[in-house]
Amino acid sequence: MSVHVLAAQTAVLVVVSLAILYPVVAYARTLLYTDAVSLLAASVLVFTAGSVLEEGLGMTTASEGTYLFSCLCFAASVWLFAREFVRVGGSSFDADDAPASSGFGGETGDAPSPSEQGFAGATEGDDGE
Repeated sequence: MSVHVLAAQTAVLVVVSLAILYPVVAYARTLLYTDAVSLLAASVLVFTAGSVLEEGLGMTTASEGTYLFSCLCFAASVWLFAREFVRVGGSSFDADDAPASSGFGGETGDAPSPSEQGFAGATEGDDGE
């Protein structure tokens, strides 16, 4: 890889990491997942350092360790984004949990009561009583 390509690649990766980090600096009070975005930017910066170590300095072993650290930063940022949506040991959506019903899609053929219809049973004359 030529020096010019390495310099351009490094500059682009640094600009991308700073663009990822910008909302943390500018909107820290209103940004959700501030830590996750910071770790994502750190992951790109560490990846940039690994690229410079490998291509620029020829240090393959050190760059592989740096790439591993970049992957760990990325995995930590993904975990920080997803941890609120992950349920360990909770109930699942197994078919065994569903009540037995007959008909297509759980339909029994009986008309649902007005309280079960929701908005679908409302007419223009109903005022929500």
